[in-house]
Amino acid sequence: MIPSTAHIRIAADGTAQVEAALRLTPSSHIRCSTYLDRPAIVTVADGLVSVSLTVPDPAQVSVDDLDAAVRLAEALADYIADLRRQMAVQDRAADAA
Repeated sequence: MIPSTAHIRIAADGTAQVEAALRLTPSSHIRCSTYLDRPAIVTVADGLVSVSLTVPDPAQVSVDDLDAAVRLAEALADYIADLRRQMAVQDRAADAA
């Protein structure tokens, strides 16, 4: 199994880029925390890697924020559909063996 990882890359000009790869397992923690007075926060944590998602300005939710959330939901729907497809292929292969 490949573990979750995070890397920091420093460019020649000194700018930093963070790359996190979350490999979700049964022990991964995925949560959406909602509040009455501020936007929700989605947190995904696995091992030593944790990623939080929320809007850039907690004082105001914009149309762009909602559009980004919809793109995220659509990407997750594609991810789920592909995992279901992969499982079906594996099940057919196991049945044929």
